[in-house]
Amino acid sequence: MPKIPDPWNHHDWNSKEYVDTWAEQQDQREVERRHVFQLMARSLPYDRNAKFEILDLGAGYGALAQFLLDRFPNANAVCQDGSAAMAKLGRKRMEHFGDRVNYALSDFSKPGWSRKLKGPFGAVVSSIAIHNVREPQTIRSIYAETFPLVKTGGCFLNFDRMTPSLDRQMKWLREAGFGDVRSLWDGGRRALIGGFK
Repeated sequence: MPKIPDPWNHHDWNSKEYVDTWAEQQDQREVERRHVFQLMARSLPYDRNAKFEILDLGAGYGALAQFLLDRFPNANAVCQDGSAAMAKLGRKRMEHFGDRVNYALSDFSKPGWSRKLKGPFGAVVSSIAIHNVREPQTIRSIYAETFPLVKTGGCFLNFDRMTPSLDRQMKWLREAGFGDVRSLWDGGRRALIGGFK
């Protein structure tokens, strides 16, 4: 399998070839992420048979959405991503869910990205995506735009590289409006944080 050149300085999300190669490499990492996905599922404020809608930010090919839809058989998911190539791959990988999953194309690095989404949602989740915008102020604004997308009683869970620091990211969740902010898992370079309404 070809190695993706310089993955931390350049992502070509519009290239089908790049996306396919990237997804193959991510598939190999699913086992190491599985325990965090399980923790995310347990952290959602819903029982297994609850009916609710999930928004997966920067969903990519849908690894997290697929995991959660398997765990919550009455839930539906909207997978938001900025890459048409990634959305196409995700639709193919999750076609067995039928109308339980939909994709919404928008670039969360640009202000106003949330206007294309019909919320609010019972849960907003993200996995290894938001750090790709790199700019702290942009991450902060993503959190601010996410808050109104979460229903009262729902939550926002973000599993990601905590750059800048975990403390700053938790502060930004509070500034966005989340009253109950928690560090749910800290793996050093990566962590799982949650904002609950």
